[in-house]
Amino acid sequence: MTPVEITVNRSYKGFISEKELAKIIKNMEKPETERIYVLFTEVPVKELIDFSLRNRIPFENLKNYYLKYIKKAGFKNLELERMFEE
Repeated sequence: MTPVEITVNRSYKGFISEKELAKIIKNMEKPETERIYVLFTEVPVKELIDFSLRNRIPFENLKNYYLKYIKKAGFKNLELERMFEE
């Protein structure tokens, strides 16, 4: 298991893989699991970037997903937002 998978799955009974998370983000699918919010708010930004590189998620895609679904739902990751502004 990767650090991302450990973080997003630690409070849940089932398991969601990095590949499944990446697919949701790449396809800009509406989040059907709270784990997407955990991914963007509890996973350290370095790990989130490594996750996106491993799964070939373009930076713009990651940013757009965060703005469209995560931030609009009232969740924030200020460190990630600062990185998007650079």
